[in-house]
Amino acid sequence: MVIEQIWDESRDYYLDYQVRLIGELLIAPVGSIKRKKGWGGWFLYLHKRAGQGFEDIYLGNEGDPAVQRIAEKIKTRQRLIRELRSTKNALKLLKAGNMSKALKDFTEPLRKLLTEMGRLGFFEAGIELIGSYCFKVYQSHFGVEWFPLRTIDIDFAIPMPYKGPPADLEAVLRELGFAQAFRGDGTIYYEGNGYIIEFLQPRRGGGAKKPSPEVKELSTVPIPLPYLNLLLDNKVTVTLRDIGRIALPSMPAFMLHKLLVASISGRKEKIEKDFIQICAVAKKIITDSNLIAEVYKIMKEIPLKWQNQINTSARILPEFVVDCRVDFSTILKDLK
Repeated sequence: MVIEQIWDESRDYYLDYQVRLIGELLIAPVGSIKRKKGWGGWFLYLHKRAGQGFEDIYLGNEGDPAVQRIAEKIKTRQRLIRELRSTKNALKLLKAGNMSKALKDFTEPLRKLLTEMGRLGFFEAGIELIGSYCFKVYQSHFGVEWFPLRTIDIDFAIPMPYKGPPADLEAVLRELGFAQAFRGDGTIYYEGNGYIIEFLQPRRGGGAKKPSPEVKELSTVPIPLPYLNLLLDNKVTVTLRDIGRIALPSMPAFMLHKLLVASISGRKEKIEKDFIQICAVAKKIITDSNLIAEVYKIMKEIPLKWQNQINTSARILPEFVVDCRVDFSTILKDLK
């Protein structure tokens, strides 16, 4: 069952993350930073336990870049300790089978993240919340059928070229408790508060594989994803309580994109979750003639090859979601 898969993925992630946190803690300097004013300015010291008391080890002038790097490593240890504590709590909740309580624990960091992105003008610049948390907005804001959904991934799509306000994403997210990390292909993601944040960009066409382009205005390298423009070109905005306005793909675009990527190799483990979300959104679309018209409009604008992939996925969907009870032929009209 998909719920058990989500449960297992969450548990495996936290177990792996716990091991990595412990490894980082073993090499992180022990102690905290203390500032002292002296002749010529402020100076930094490493404040640490020594026997029954404490000692202050001189590091250097606060303005020295080398001293700042040492201080940052020491501060990182405090973040690692907080992360390890959160990870242990999440594992306890999962072990106890209390998924709803775990979800409540992770609501506040997500709210702060979306609020800050709105404040910085990212959503007005075309960046969209996509993926499973986009689907959760459909559930809460548009009345899409509810079912338990737990994911650690928060995904955002960035239009290319990016023309929005510049910001140092690493610095912004660090203030919110997320640490920058790199994948083997040079792309960047952010980890913390029990989440992984990924920024995605439309994948460029065929030919030799090229390095993913950097978005210099945001100091990040988003992960390339196929067919992403289908989401970015069909946007809606909603206002969420305690957060403000955010941008996300329209439900027709979300459904069609999920159907389009379902056949991509490497998504076999996610295909059941994808189809469950597709089915839930389709049940809402089929009740609204305007949404059906939008599906038809998008289908007319995409290549015939994409249309065929979408129709193929719709035909095999009942093999994965036996109780979907949606006649996709009324939504995916024959355009040939």
